[in-house]
Amino acid sequence: MRGPGGGPRNPADGARGSAGEQPEEEAEGTAPWGAEGLHSERTLLAWIRTGTALAAGGLGGAGVAARHMGSGPAALPFVLAALCGAVLLARTHLRHRRLESALHEGKPLDVRADALLAWLGVLAVVAGAAAFVLAAP
Repeated sequence: MRGPGGGPRNPADGARGSAGEQPEEEAEGTAPWGAEGLHSERTLLAWIRTGTALAAGGLGGAGVAARHMGSGPAALPFVLAALCGAVLLARTHLRHRRLESALHEGKPLDVRADALLAWLGVLAVVAGAAAFVLAAP
């Protein structure tokens, strides 16, 4: 459908939808449908998933490595990954509060330390898996 001037119609502009319903009026200066809140919630959930996966994968890998290869150094990378995941989970709500304030203030958010910690955990899992596979008889 085309709006005035030949451009595409935007439902947020107050144009009637196909069912003839009028969209709710938005307060001036707010994002439609609370979009800024949804972005931060998805980011929070993504960091929770990442930390949980690293912690659980690291603990599971350490258990398997300890059972099949003894308590030697093969389990250490998995323990490091589990620690990285635990730190990420512990920092999740602090990071979310910083993200919310950065969104409201219009400032950039620096997440390099958390991203580095996540990459370190992933590389530890890869190193542990490689050591496990290479040491298998």
